[in-house]
Amino acid sequence: MRNYTTLFIAIVIFLVLAIYMTFYQVRFDEYAVVTTWEKADVPTYDDAGELVDAGSLVTDPGIYFKGWPWPIKKVYRYPTTVQLLEQELIQFQTRDQNAVVLQTYVTWRIDDPYAFFVQLRNLERAREVLGTQMSNLVGEFSKYRFDQMVNIDPDRLALDDIEREATAQLRDTIDTLNYGIQIEQVGVRRLLLDESTTTEVFNRMRSTRERLAASAEQEGESQATEIRSEAERVKGQILSFAEAEATRIRAEGVRDATASYDVFEENPELAIFLSKVDTMRKMLPGSTLILDANALEFFDLITSPDAEAPTDTANTGGE
Repeated sequence: MRNYTTLFIAIVIFLVLAIYMTFYQVRFDEYAVVTTWEKADVPTYDDAGELVDAGSLVTDPGIYFKGWPWPIKKVYRYPTTVQLLEQELIQFQTRDQNAVVLQTYVTWRIDDPYAFFVQLRNLERAREVLGTQMSNLVGEFSKYRFDQMVNIDPDRLALDDIEREATAQLRDTIDTLNYGIQIEQVGVRRLLLDESTTTEVFNRMRSTRERLAASAEQEGESQATEIRSEAERVKGQILSFAEAEATRIRAEGVRDATASYDVFEENPELAIFLSKVDTMRKMLPGSTLILDANALEFFDLITSPDAEAPTDTANTGGE
């Protein structure tokens, strides 16, 4: 009984290994190229670019029977998704002789799996080739000035133009080599400054800030001078108007005073009476006092201090 169990387990293991070695799976995000002794049949396309005979190429997901096991039959799987390759940091000089450290990246995908298999065979080899071609793009970045790569003014930046030109150049090169790769985009990951360039840039920024500060200070002084001049002009106008108004008021006062003098000349007693009332108003401000008209004679002593004192009749009689 034990021998039957062992035999059954051995048969199951053999069948599993046979299935594993003679079948293969293609996922929805993969292409597959099935080779016989490392050779693949060429797929054919019609004039419209549609696949007529797949040959060794498998593009639909599923489980397939490959027949002979490895190493007679091999399956090379390639992703259909976009791949990312980041370059190492490289140093170059801009057109205005500034040292810059640059890191670029490229996004790409396998467009023709059969051509990719023939030319490169695997993803590692593809990354090596793309890395070499990316290093050749340094000359494209050297065509531009430093201020076109680093600037606080977006209108003066040319990074978008640089990336477009680098993408077009790398795409043309890869298409010519027929690697079966489609270049999606070349971009700048990081842009660093060399130490000497950093010092020079800081000095330049300091000089620019000092120049802007001096210009702002000069503009402020000019505006202050204009404001002071305008204030002096307005001040002169106000003083002129005030003097003219004061002259007019004084003239009116003199005219009214002259008219009052004419009235007082006609009635001197009324003038004296009004003067006494005015004196009383000034001596008793904020008060209400009712006096007999004869009581106002008290102010004769104040207004005429040099008047002769009344004669002491008692003493006169004694003489």
